[in-house]
Amino acid sequence: MATRHRLLFSLSALLVLVAGGPLLVPTSPAPDTLPHRELADDDSRFARLGGVEVHHKVAGDTDAPTVVLLHHFYGNVATWRHAQTGLSDTRRVAAFDRPAFGLTERPHRSTWTDRNPYTRAASVDITLDLLDDLESDRAVLVGSSAGGTSALETYARAPERVRALVLVAPAITGDVGPPTFLRTVMRTPQLRRIGPRIVRRAAGDVTVDRVSGSWADPTRATDDDVQAYTRPLQVEGWDRGYWELFAAEPPPNLSTLLPRIDVPTLVISGDSDPVITPRQNRRTAAAIPGAEYVELERCGHTPQEECPDAFLGVVRDFLDRLPR
Repeated sequence: MATRHRLLFSLSALLVLVAGGPLLVPTSPAPDTLPHRELADDDSRFARLGGVEVHHKVAGDTDAPTVVLLHHFYGNVATWRHAQTGLSDTRRVAAFDRPAFGLTERPHRSTWTDRNPYTRAASVDITLDLLDDLESDRAVLVGSSAGGTSALETYARAPERVRALVLVAPAITGDVGPPTFLRTVMRTPQLRRIGPRIVRRAAGDVTVDRVSGSWADPTRATDDDVQAYTRPLQVEGWDRGYWELFAAEPPPNLSTLLPRIDVPTLVISGDSDPVITPRQNRRTAAAIPGAEYVELERCGHTPQEECPDAFLGVVRDFLDRLPR
């Protein structure tokens, strides 16, 4: 959250400069970066989905029911590593990096065609294209925080493709981006030119303390957790990707969708979540007809990382009870 505050301060200061005229600041790419494919693991996959080369991983039997994992803001495929391994013995489990995150390419706006790839609608396109790529008619969508937003918006677009929903502290209204009035300014040529520099300065170093800032017990974080967030900052254009994502569109508001959900739904909250509190998550579950609600003890905002065993136990039980 400190990163967000630094970014907002910098943006506010720049508003005066933008109003005064163009910013003639030399552009330069982020240092020490590599093409996204060069940072991939042996089990990484890449496919053209939604018009973007998307990094994803798939585990489990091809003939098993499909589960798609949708990561939180700043997350990526690696932050689902415990869940993907733990669920793939009885399910085919796919996880992908949404544009601006992980090892998915960061398209430059000069290459865009009819749609901004950094919008939430583009993420829905990718989710549905991934199901087609996997030759799966329907899937359970597991979405964490902003990934919960994406899961819900996928359901809104194509409910026939969604078998069930697992929403982990889902972001129903709002996100971690800047206020709406700033997003329009961020799309000006002047700020698009200087924006990546602001992102680099705001990002800082990835440390254990920063990774576990929304956890109940930060001492649980390991070097592997840090590495999961470090590698994406080595991808060419990572800074530009974040800027375009922050500027792309207003925050979501899915409140009116919740009462219309007609598939089995599980809402999970950490009892110590400081970002989307248990009270907010209970309210979300109560608004969805028939939804189940589970609160995990001594867990924060991303229990799939901090409390993977407890998280997997709850999700497995829910999946095992789904009608076949």
